[in-house]
Amino acid sequence: MSVDSKTQLHEFLANTREKINKKLDDLLPAEECEPIILHQAMRYAVLKGGKRIRPAVTLAVVEMLGGDKEIALGPAAVLELIHAASLILDDLPCMDDASRRRGLPTVHLVFGEDQAVLAGVALLNLAYQHLAEWEKDGIPGMRESLGELAIAVGTAGTIGGQSADLATHTDNATFERLEYIHSHKTGALFIASARMGARLAAADEEAIRDIERYAKNLGLAYQIMDDILDVVSTPDITGKTVGRDEKKVTFVRFIGLDAARKLVSELTDFAIASLARFGNTAGLLTELAKMLSHRDR
Repeated sequence: MSVDSKTQLHEFLANTREKINKKLDDLLPAEECEPIILHQAMRYAVLKGGKRIRPAVTLAVVEMLGGDKEIALGPAAVLELIHAASLILDDLPCMDDASRRRGLPTVHLVFGEDQAVLAGVALLNLAYQHLAEWEKDGIPGMRESLGELAIAVGTAGTIGGQSADLATHTDNATFERLEYIHSHKTGALFIASARMGARLAAADEEAIRDIERYAKNLGLAYQIMDDILDVVSTPDITGKTVGRDEKKVTFVRFIGLDAARKLVSELTDFAIASLARFGNTAGLLTELAKMLSHRDR
């Protein structure tokens, strides 16, 4: 990554985080409104940190295709409502039983398991509510994105991947099963994020297919990097509980650390190659893929 491209990406991500955080503050219910504890839990889960990578994917696709980034801010922010909901549920004692997320105690430890479950469901509902409102307002691609996000979250996406993850052990793990888990648990929302950006910019179906291919490889590489960091990093760096995967079968445990790193590199190359038709306009997405393949948190 050149100095100029690294600086450009850094500025883009910083600007994205700032704008998305402001939009999220507007989209979430005020915490002084009843039910107060639930709204506090929702805001805690969403606003207390986060890299905002999924909205960045959406906005980078919109920029690449010449779409309206200001109109795209709301839909991009909704992805964080969905992502935060998945993290709340993923951290529960009946799931991964995590104690830290984004450098803070997890939602269920602060607000209780009951309110955490309700906050996760409420965030999903709020996301769909906003998308439906924007569809009525005529924002491009909202009808298609609403359906695609519902699929990405459901049994054909994140929820299905989490279920398969919980049901996978050393006696039934295969490379194909692990790929299924990662591509659904994490990859599905990356794909929906990229496709939303393409639809917001009124892209044709051929362009959407290439962008989807990028996001599929990016999402899989991202999750494998999470598996790697769970082994080699510390809570002080990642901001979340590490070592959670000791009882789970991950790519690191299945093929080894070096092979997992090599797989991340290969998937990143595949992602970047998928953007060849877009030329220099794909610079942000290209550099984003490179950065995520070398992240430490």
